[in-house]
Amino acid sequence: MSIPGLFIALLISLIALAIVARPLLGAARQRHSAGNSLRLESERVQTYYERVLTNIRDLDEDFATGKINEEDYRAEREVWARRGIQLLRVRDQLERQGDPLVAGADAERIDRAIEGAVAAYRAALRPARGKGEDA
Repeated sequence: MSIPGLFIALLISLIALAIVARPLLGAARQRHSAGNSLRLESERVQTYYERVLTNIRDLDEDFATGKINEEDYRAEREVWARRGIQLLRVRDQLERQGDPLVAGADAERIDRAIEGAVAAYRAALRPARGKGEDA
């Protein structure tokens, strides 16, 4: 075999290898991307949960110093406590999705979990708002 023939054979082999390896590398990137997405969503939920705790502490401090009356304090604290509970539920769902024993997590399921938590929170708020508007 001639030297130009070897180069052509090598070039064809490299092209074939690239074609075969491309889908395999793409799947690895998608798994890595899904893991990053789950991590980012978990961090976002944790940050918002910490804000909820800070707001509850501030509210407790304002009530203790007499800056707000008891009725407003109880209503606001209830709202923030419900938000915290919803965030803990979302965080638990995200942790279960990130468990390697559970089927792989993807961004769509994370979005659905967050949307479900938000919908439940809004549904819980509707009766509370209705009571306040009647008074």
